[in-house]
Amino acid sequence: NLGFEVNTGEIQRSAVLSFTQPYVTADGISRTMEASSRTFNARLFGLGDYRLKSKAVGMRFGIPYTEVDRLSAGVVWEANTILPGSGAIPQRYTDHIAEFGTESQDWLGVLGWARDSRDSALTPTRGRLQRVNVEITFPGQEVEYYKATYNHQWFYPLNKDYTLALNGMVGYGAGLGGKSYPVFKNFYAGGIGSVRAYGPGSLGPKDPVDGYATGGDSTLNLSAEFLFPLPGTGNDRSIRTFAFLDAGNVWDDARYDLGDLRYSTGVGINWLSPIGPLKLSVGFPLNRREGDKIQRVQFQIGTGF
Repeated sequence: NLGFEVNTGEIQRSAVLSFTQPYVTADGISRTMEASSRTFNARLFGLGDYRLKSKAVGMRFGIPYTEVDRLSAGVVWEANTILPGSGAIPQRYTDHIAEFGTESQDWLGVLGWARDSRDSALTPTRGRLQRVNVEITFPGQEVEYYKATYNHQWFYPLNKDYTLALNGMVGYGAGLGGKSYPVFKNFYAGGIGSVRAYGPGSLGPKDPVDGYATGGDSTLNLSAEFLFPLPGTGNDRSIRTFAFLDAGNVWDDARYDLGDLRYSTGVGINWLSPIGPLKLSVGFPLNRREGDKIQRVQFQIGTGF
């Protein structure tokens, strides 16, 4: 499989090339090689006068060891550069530059485990998906840290038409060797894939300079969906409506405070379109607090939860 992605927008530019051999061995060990270059222009997005550039080259192997379990392991070289402009930049980037400078290069080890017993990867009605992913820098790097996530999805068929889907994700990262956790590895919360009805990436601590969310080194997201056929379509699993209840947030300084969780509820529709899975949701925040950004209608391509 050969993949090539190009984005030439003024705010975000990227070029990604990947090559996967699904059967390096007859037992199904796969090998993926990938090279990428990304640039984010924060000034054009109204987030401060700076640009963030990232380049990476890596290789990883996938190792199936049961019918539903798969391990992955690989190595990635990554270079990150913060380019300040002449105007003000967020405090979190000022602090990062003061400790690490504007450029850093690191070698990372990436490890993963997945167990997938769902009856379908695109329109599941029963089964579970569990994933653990860890990335950690090799000792002696300019930036030293680790970042780990665990995701658990459970699909339970109430009958042939109705499905209950539960999703939970927890993430945590920390600096190593007495160094701070890098700002460009922060988790973010809010939006589809997190807490719907709140602005994408808008929850959690705020930067004292620009007032925007800084992200954090720990996160928790919980979601429940009740899926049912769109009226008039019969039991067509390629298009389903749902009602949801979300909870989540992001924290800094390696802490979890469940009292800070934001909640939302709403309805939406999933469509397995010719260009991939589409999700549209209309949400309503349940415990909005001062400073929270609300976005009731949200749209996403390419994922379930």
